[in-house]
Amino acid sequence: MLGSSPDPLRVGLFSNIYRPIISGVVNSIDLIRKELLNQGHCPFVFAPRAPGYRDAHSGVWRFPSIELSRRVKYPLANPCWPPTHYAISQSRLQVVHAHHPFWLGEVGWMWARLQKIPLVYTFHTQYEQYCHYLKLPQAPLRAVTRWAVKSFTSRCNLIIAPSPAIRDVMQDLGIRTWTETLPNAIDLERFQGRRDRQALRQQLGWPQDAPIAIYAGRLGREKNLPFLLQAFTRVPGACLAIVGDGPDLPALRQQARDLGVTERVLFTGGASYPEMPNYYAAADFFCMSSTTEVKPLVVLEALASRLPVVAVSACGTADTVSHGHDGLLTSERLDDFAGACARLCDDRKLRLDMSEEAGRSAESYSIERYTGRLVELYREAARRISAS
Repeated sequence: MLGSSPDPLRVGLFSNIYRPIISGVVNSIDLIRKELLNQGHCPFVFAPRAPGYRDAHSGVWRFPSIELSRRVKYPLANPCWPPTHYAISQSRLQVVHAHHPFWLGEVGWMWARLQKIPLVYTFHTQYEQYCHYLKLPQAPLRAVTRWAVKSFTSRCNLIIAPSPAIRDVMQDLGIRTWTETLPNAIDLERFQGRRDRQALRQQLGWPQDAPIAIYAGRLGREKNLPFLLQAFTRVPGACLAIVGDGPDLPALRQQARDLGVTERVLFTGGASYPEMPNYYAAADFFCMSSTTEVKPLVVLEALASRLPVVAVSACGTADTVSHGHDGLLTSERLDDFAGACARLCDDRKLRLDMSEEAGRSAESYSIERYTGRLVELYREAARRISAS
């Protein structure tokens, strides 16, 4: 019986996005995939095809796809593609782990039901916050989104909540499925190595002496980046590095020009996951103004890189950053946020003390520990199905 067997598990990871797209969800899936392999299990990824991209490893099965739009470059899979369904049928899956409740998440549900195996879902995203990407009436679209998420989760055997705060969101949605809190995790070793900050700044073309804050992530409306740029007009002498790409990049560049801070805002464009440790190492602290997160990997990566974090206190940051120890949490007011950034810029001792605390905080987010617990939950979900 799977619920009690120590044998390797065959796990299907179903996602609407995967490599080469750069996102926290993609990074999380890839980390889980790699660590399941390291622990002797057999993961398979089922995701949309990316035109012109070839997977660097086996175990990935793709559905044909089209781009959602030219502005929002996310693939939309054809979920009915017979060759990929044949591959699923031959994979002898023992667990389906869906990372989205729509589209390929529904494909995962179908196969979990057909094969009478557990359906696990990780609640990565507050989907209502992304409705603006669809040019439809927002109120009914949000209502349909809430209904769809609740409908999918009601059919799951287990929900993984990446943060305690997201459980409150789930409760507000009326979700009653068995839920376990399992915070996201990262490859700590990738970010913990000491690096020559000044040499990296020279390599990146960044100022040598100015304090530099860094934001990393998608450049989209839901990330509240206009607020971040406005705040930095009130932090004289500091630079802000924005590492990432997305539909709002042109508007953000224009805003920087309008605010007169183009010389202090460093737009790097998108960066691959292996490049990120160097960007973090070249900065003095990390900042995030988003209020729509769940458990942002970039904050965990920053902590592991020994960067203090300045963030708006909201779901995903308030239960990750320890105010006054490894970072500063603020209200969503420009003066509060800018004041926290200025404080870290001006007080080198505080910055160094928080840097040490950040490194210690990151130790609890090991991907090895996370995956070990995840496998325990997979087995428990299977045991519950067998007992029902």
